[in-house]
Amino acid sequence: MANTKKLATLSLASLFAMGTVLSACSPKEASPSPSASSSVPQASASATAAANTGIDTSKEVKLKTVLLGSKPKAFDEVYGEVNKLMKQKINATLDISFLDWGEYQQKYPLMFAANEDFDLVFSATWSYYAQQATKNGFMPLTEDLIKKFAPKTWAEEPKVAWEQAKINGKIYMIPQNNFEYSYHMIGIRGDLRQKYNLPEIKTYDDYVNYLKVISEKEKDFKPSIGVSEFNSVELIQPNEWNFVVPQLPIVYKVTEATGKLFNYVDTPEFATFAKKMFDTQKAGAWSRDAIANKVDKTQAFKDGKLASVEWNLGTLLRTKSEMQTTHPDWKVELYDLSADKKRLSNPFINNGMSIHAGSKNYERALMAIDLLRYDPEIHDLTNYGIKGKHYEPVGKDQFKPLPASADFPPSGTDPWGWNSLNERLDSTVAEETIKFTENWKKTVTVNHPLETFTFDDTKVKNEVAAVSNVMETYGKPLFYGLVDPSDAAHGLQTFKDKLKQAGIDKVVAEMQSQADPVIAKK
Repeated sequence: MANTKKLATLSLASLFAMGTVLSACSPKEASPSPSASSSVPQASASATAAANTGIDTSKEVKLKTVLLGSKPKAFDEVYGEVNKLMKQKINATLDISFLDWGEYQQKYPLMFAANEDFDLVFSATWSYYAQQATKNGFMPLTEDLIKKFAPKTWAEEPKVAWEQAKINGKIYMIPQNNFEYSYHMIGIRGDLRQKYNLPEIKTYDDYVNYLKVISEKEKDFKPSIGVSEFNSVELIQPNEWNFVVPQLPIVYKVTEATGKLFNYVDTPEFATFAKKMFDTQKAGAWSRDAIANKVDKTQAFKDGKLASVEWNLGTLLRTKSEMQTTHPDWKVELYDLSADKKRLSNPFINNGMSIHAGSKNYERALMAIDLLRYDPEIHDLTNYGIKGKHYEPVGKDQFKPLPASADFPPSGTDPWGWNSLNERLDSTVAEETIKFTENWKKTVTVNHPLETFTFDDTKVKNEVAAVSNVMETYGKPLFYGLVDPSDAAHGLQTFKDKLKQAGIDKVVAEMQSQADPVIAKK
C-alpha cells in the first residue's frame, strides 16, 4: 500500500450493541462472538488465569514488536502505562518500533530476509502474510500452543478465522476478532469546496474537478498526494473488483460467483484509468515526485498541507473527529465515490499479529496478545490512550476523544492486529458512521466464495517477484499519471509486455488452480 494502511479500517465491533452488525459480513460458518459489554468482565479473570496456569514467568521478558505507521507524540507515555500492566500480569514489556507508511513495503520483507531480532509483528492479507508464511518467516501456531498461552483468544475467535489464517494447513497469525470494512473513500476540505462554489462530490469526476480548482486557486496547498492505496477509489472499487493479493494486478469481480481471475492491466477499464490519471496529474492534482514522496498523507491533511485525503472510512472518521476539535472551520466532508457498487466486508485475516519464526519468547508473546485483545485496561490504553487525558469513555461501547488525543490518535497506532469486540465507537461521529455502514449493509454488501481465499505462491515465487518488480518500475508511473499511456517506451503497452515477460500468465493460472477448489466447495 503505497502511502498508507489498512489500513486502520472501520471496526464494526462496537456496532453490535447498536443492532447494526452486517449480516453478510462474515462467511456462513462464522457466528458472532459475545458483545463487548458481555466480554469485558471475563477478560481480567481470563488474563489472571493465563498467568496462573503453571507457566513460568519468573524471568522478565522484553518483547520486540514491529507495528506499521508513524509513532505519535504521546506514544511513550501511553505505552509506559501499558508496560506497567504487562509487567504486573505476565512479567513482560513491549519494545515497539514502527515501519512508516512510506517505507514499510520495502522494509517489511527485508527484516525477515535479514532475520532481524524481533518477536511480534503486525501481519495482514495486504501486508505480506501469505508471502512471509510460505517463506517460513512466521512461527506456526498449534491449537495446543494457543490454548495454553492465549486461552481467551482461542475461546473467542470464530472458527472460520482460524481457517482463513491457515497456509498449507498451518496457522501463522492470530487474526482479529471483529467485522470491518476497508473500503476506500475520500475526505476533503469542505470550506474550500464552498469557497469556490463547487458541488458536493458525487463522482470521481467531481473529485478531479475539485483537485483541479484547488491546484489553480490555492497555491499553498497540494490538492492530493496521488492515487489511493492500490488504486482502490479510482479503479478497483468502481469496477466491483477485488484483489487476492493487493500487490499483484490480479482480481475477480465480486458480483460473479464463477471466481474467474484476470490481469486487470489487460482490460479496457485500466486503459481508461491510465489516461485519466495522466490527465489529472497533468492538471496539477498531485506533484510529479508523488512516487518518491514519503509523507504521511493523513498527517499532511491534518496539518493543512493537503486539500484531500483518500483512505478507509475508519481512518477518515477519526481524522474528521480530530479536525472538528482542532479546525472546525475546515468543515471536513467525507464521500463514498462508488456508493452504489457492490463490495465485500473484510476477512478476519485483514489484520492480525504473528510471531517471528526466530522468536525465543513466543510463549510470552502469545500471552501478551491475549492481554492486548481482552484485558479492558490494556486494550483501551493501546486504542485510545490515557483515560481522562486522551479520551473519556461514553457508556460501555463508545468514547469521546479529548483535545490531547491529537498526540495519541484513537486506534491510530496500529492496534488493529488485536482488534476485538471490545472496540469502542467514536461518539462524535457515530451518526455519520451509522449512515455509511447502514447503507452498505442494506444495499451493497455481498459475499463471494473467494473472500476467504489465501494464495500460496510457493510454485511461482520467482514469477511473483518479477511481476512485483514490474509493478514498481513500469506500473507506478502509470498509476500516478507520470507517463503518457501512449508513450512507446514507457507507456501502457510496454507495461503489458513487461508483465508478460515476468510471468503474469503463469501466476494467474496458478492462482486460479488454487481458487477453483474453493469455489467448487461453496
